Amino acid sequence: MPDDQPTETAAAEIAAAGAPTTSTPMVVARGEAADGVAVGSADRPVRERVTAPARVAPPESVAGVTWRPLTLDDLVPLHALCARIGAVDHPDRGRSLEVVRDDLTSPGIDLGRDSIVGVDVDGQFVAWGLSHLSPTRISLVRVGVVGGVDPRRRGEGLGRRLLDWQRSRGEQHLATCDEVLPAGLVTDVEEDARASRAAFRRAGYDEVRWWTELRRDLAEPIVDVALDPAVRLVTMTDDLIEATRQARNDAFRDHWGSQPTSEERWGRMVDASTFRQDLSLLAVARPLDDPGADEQVVAFVLSDVDPEDWAALGRPCAYVEYVGVRRAWRGRHLAQSLLASTLRAHVAEGLEVAVLDVDSASPTGALGLYDRAGFVAARRSATVVRAY
Repeated sequence: MPDDQPTETAAAEIAAAGAPTTSTPMVVARGEAADGVAVGSADRPVRERVTAPARVAPPESVAGVTWRPLTLDDLVPLHALCARIGAVDHPDRGRSLEVVRDDLTSPGIDLGRDSIVGVDVDGQFVAWGLSHLSPTRISLVRVGVVGGVDPRRRGEGLGRRLLDWQRSRGEQHLATCDEVLPAGLVTDVEEDARASRAAFRRAGYDEVRWWTELRRDLAEPIVDVALDPAVRLVTMTDDLIEATRQARNDAFRDHWGSQPTSEERWGRMVDASTFRQDLSLLAVARPLDDPGADEQVVAFVLSDVDPEDWAALGRPCAYVEYVGVRRAWRGRHLAQSLLASTLRAHVAEGLEVAVLDVDSASPTGALGLYDRAGFVAARRSATVVRAY
């Protein structure tokens, strides 16, 4: 998930808010969460709530594995390691070389201090991790901890050492932050990755929010939804990139764990080779409170197509990166209309499946939206947080 994704909060509050239930979960499109969704509270600066080590050493060598920081020269073997991990932990979702590169070049990351890789005696990568402070700190202070251990080398203590290193480096990051905000170490884990979930629990993480992956067979009929006559439907173009970012930030400001997306981060997303402007649709209109003003983007459905996902899923697919509607324009069925048009564009492109992720806890009625659009639940993942 990107830097505006699930976060953390005061441990008890956030854990209760995100706990899964035995009933059928409600789901919500990104950017359509209910008012008042929050990630916790804080009454002191983050740095006063964290005790950080003065120095963070590489993990202890074990089972012939030594540790060092990553460099951009490591992209190919790191990508191969991610593929081996993914084949077990999320077998129907690929992880492209470009995504791995994006991880290592995120804004503000210092690979010499924020990354680690475990190398065996044959020079093969067997474990890796990042501990990276997000530069956007509006509603929370978030240190992203991503990584994993080669399935062939699990059970040897590598994962525990990796998590210990990530915690120590993450606490160093948090100890520099003056914001009076919730704070924590944050990552995502697949529901079926039981060993990983257990390791996070032992390391002090709580499963605070659940996300459902939905899929739509594009061979099934698509029901059109009439577009509100107050808006125009357009395909995303370069001159609408910034307007779409502004719409995204408005749409997502009441979404759980969301923070504004910066121009830099947005530019990295739309410049990616997998992002498809031609399959991304926007609704544009003049502001409701200022009919004489220029048009703005009021709703959007953005698409990403990564052929590396196709082999894992078994069919050509598109990922619906974002669905959002500006707050002032909700209740006009714009998301439904744009989504139907987007699915038709996917079909015309020769794609066979559409995939998207939704919040499994926010009760806004979006389950009906996706059910009517033909999406079905495929798998779940959790945001896990070690809160401070």
